[in-house]
Amino acid sequence: MMAENFTIIVALLEKIGIAALIVLAYRMIRHSRRDLLWTGPAVGIIFAFGAAITMIDPVVISPGVIVDIRTIMVALAALFGGIWAAVIASAATIALRIFIGGAGVVPGVVSILIAAVVSLVYARVTGGRRDLLGLTILGGLISLNFLAILLLPREALVASGFSTMPALFARNLFGTVVLGHLLAMEDSREAEFARFKREAERDPLTGLSNRRVLDMLEHDKSKRVGSYFSIILFDIDQFKRLNDTYGHDFGDRVLAEVAAIIANRMRGGDLVVRYGGEEICVVVAESLARNTIRVAEDIRQQIESADFEVNGRHVTVTVSAGVAESSAGMPSVYNVLRKADEALYEAKGAGRNNVQLYGARDHLPDAGM
Repeated sequence: MMAENFTIIVALLEKIGIAALIVLAYRMIRHSRRDLLWTGPAVGIIFAFGAAITMIDPVVISPGVIVDIRTIMVALAALFGGIWAAVIASAATIALRIFIGGAGVVPGVVSILIAAVVSLVYARVTGGRRDLLGLTILGGLISLNFLAILLLPREALVASGFSTMPALFARNLFGTVVLGHLLAMEDSREAEFARFKREAERDPLTGLSNRRVLDMLEHDKSKRVGSYFSIILFDIDQFKRLNDTYGHDFGDRVLAEVAAIIANRMRGGDLVVRYGGEEICVVVAESLARNTIRVAEDIRQQIESADFEVNGRHVTVTVSAGVAESSAGMPSVYNVLRKADEALYEAKGAGRNNVQLYGARDHLPDAGM
């Protein structure tokens, strides 16, 4: 009996080589930029393919009774891809098992269903735990599919018996832990890459996007701001004097709070960027300048009326702003930004604490110094 179990384990270990293909395919999905809706089905297809490969050359225990690692594939599809992956992997694997035929068809189908359900329940209860201990627990739990052996015809049950149970249990544990750990490492790498990417595009003081995002937008603005857009360029008035008078900690707080006021006023599809120093750039998606200038003026008023306090003393903070819009002849983000910067220069020349529209000689009335 020990020799039989050893033979099964060795044969099943050969199938683990398929894990490399599964991991590579999974990596391609994780690195793709497709809508998340398709991630689950894609994972299901990959694991269905992996299960099919293992079922083509299985370990035959008795005529019609075969052993492979399909239940591991189905279980991990459910854990890493969710319910859609579980449904697709299970359906494809069940269809192939029925096509193969033999005395073990019914228990084989039941074992696949048990593996899928157990893994989905495990993922729901544990929150999708994928560390080594969690994967070991899952490997043990999917061994509940051993109950399906009771559905074998009597002669097949006698022929196979329960002597192979240790090998099958070892298969579930080892296969789930090894393949699951490799897949979890891919998830971890992708999450770390996404975190580094966010940090590279984010200003640490204000939490806004940084200028690098404008470079990306310049090359693919149609996906973010539509066919036309406007830009507001804000500048905190007398910011150097605020720093010199009240200290850099207060200056940092002012910058962060001004950034928050601006970001909270804008829509989700707009882009708010710390352009440099005390300048904040807003790319307003699908908005003409006549609408954008009203938004800029509203923000200017909010900032002027905000409560900035240092050492028990109220400090009034104001901003100047320049507004410009795109056109058929000026689709570049940086070209529009240059126009907004010229309008900002006009606003500062007009006494600060006002909003100017590029190309307009008349501007909004000053709100006072």
